[in-house]
Amino acid sequence: MKIISGDNKFFRIPKYALGTIIIFFVFSCKTIAVKREIKKVQEISTISPTQKFIKSHMKDGTVYILHDWSFDKTNNSMCGYGSLLGINRNVIETRDNKKSKTKDNLFTISLSEVALIETNYTGPSIAGGLTLVTGLTGIFAIICLSNPKACFGSCPTFYANNGDTLALQAEGFSTSVSPSLEKNDIDMLYSASPNRNFELVVTNEALETHSIRYANLLVFEKTGDERIFADPYGSFYKCTEISKPTTCENKKGDYLKKIADVDGDEYFSSTDSSNLNSKEELILNFATNKNKKIGLIIGKRQTLLTTFLMYQGLSYMGNSVTYWMAEFERGKIEQKEGIFDLLGGIKVYSKNSIGDWKFEGEINETGPIATDFNIIPLSVQAKENVELKLVLNKGLWRIDYLALSTLTEKVVPRLVEPTSVETITGSEAFPLEKLKNKAEYLVTYPGDAYKIKYELPFSNAELFLDSKGYYLEWIRDEWVKEQNFKKLNLMINKPSQFLKKSASQFKKLEPQMEQTFWNSRYVKK
Repeated sequence: MKIISGDNKFFRIPKYALGTIIIFFVFSCKTIAVKREIKKVQEISTISPTQKFIKSHMKDGTVYILHDWSFDKTNNSMCGYGSLLGINRNVIETRDNKKSKTKDNLFTISLSEVALIETNYTGPSIAGGLTLVTGLTGIFAIICLSNPKACFGSCPTFYANNGDTLALQAEGFSTSVSPSLEKNDIDMLYSASPNRNFELVVTNEALETHSIRYANLLVFEKTGDERIFADPYGSFYKCTEISKPTTCENKKGDYLKKIADVDGDEYFSSTDSSNLNSKEELILNFATNKNKKIGLIIGKRQTLLTTFLMYQGLSYMGNSVTYWMAEFERGKIEQKEGIFDLLGGIKVYSKNSIGDWKFEGEINETGPIATDFNIIPLSVQAKENVELKLVLNKGLWRIDYLALSTLTEKVVPRLVEPTSVETITGSEAFPLEKLKNKAEYLVTYPGDAYKIKYELPFSNAELFLDSKGYYLEWIRDEWVKEQNFKKLNLMINKPSQFLKKSASQFKKLEPQMEQTFWNSRYVKK
């Protein structure tokens, strides 16, 4: 594996820009199938010493590449034979004496000094399944070849019964693409049918490793037709008197039927053929005579534009991906606004009595898998008519639902942890213990599925999933072939220009992306 430094003559970018490309990947949860895996330091004891290599990225910038090693749990260290590389990736020292292996000749590495571990061995669960994956997903490989930037990827996906069938409800921690970026994610289980003995099925439907720290429920008691929605800032509102728009239109037509009901018939547009950073507007009108505090409910998910951009960025990084990931884990990379900040979220404006537009708030939910729902509280009072404007990037959003609601009060949830976990497919012996012990992870591999059971305190409840963890991308050999630091430099340092130059390339792929994406899911048979 070739590693390059930040001083490569074709790739001179300031430190803050490195943060841009890493954070760029953070904003979407997509999959890239790989032959190597980044391991969190604490997980190294689970890796067998029989793999082809293990690479230790140290906090001081050096790297150990070991081909024969062992883990010393007592001393929290690793010993092995191989090479030590300096910060410029020059070989400082090599230790390789297979004929007379002595402890004095071994490298000894303290795990407290390790930033991250990279290996091409993915553990017994993966190693035993890779041949099976190749056999089962050959057709999916062919599908992905036709449009490799649209192959299925997801964070952990969560399913629940909606009263008729097991239905997709949420995707967890969409932006946590490395251990240091681990954080919680709250998703509304909009169509879940709650009962006292509630069940969620969590699946890994992509070629990734998912590390789930917890998967709890936030539960609200409600009465009648009340619903609870969360705003973008972490507050929850009890909502009543939900009403549909009277019109929903832009310059191209009326799209009221697309957004009037939660039915999967979504509003979305195509990207601009000359600039992927091009905005559009939707104008909404609501007829109401209630002089109460109100909010706009938005049910949405992203298109595959962000999938394409993330995969393209990883392709340009090529074999240098782990170098930048190690830099990020060491805290050497500063976060900075980047390409996804240009694309933005869904901005909401209200029209006042003199005809001026007032900014009310913005929704920016990552992920193309599951539709999530939020509410934007409005400053305008509902009287005879409410006119709103949505501003969003063309070709970036799929909107299933828009509605106006009365906000009656802020409410606080009750936290409910799992009571049991049933293994559907997977190798974890004690999944419940892993989800309840905050120092552990339930680790899932491609095709794994677990049924998580909860005891709800209310018979009529609104449910939100509060999940936390991170996931690890697997890098495809096909994408390494596209390594191009000049184009990566353009993407990072001149994102506006890059979005113009890549528009025609994306337009060729756009018509088939959704079909390719969903047809390339990985589920064990």
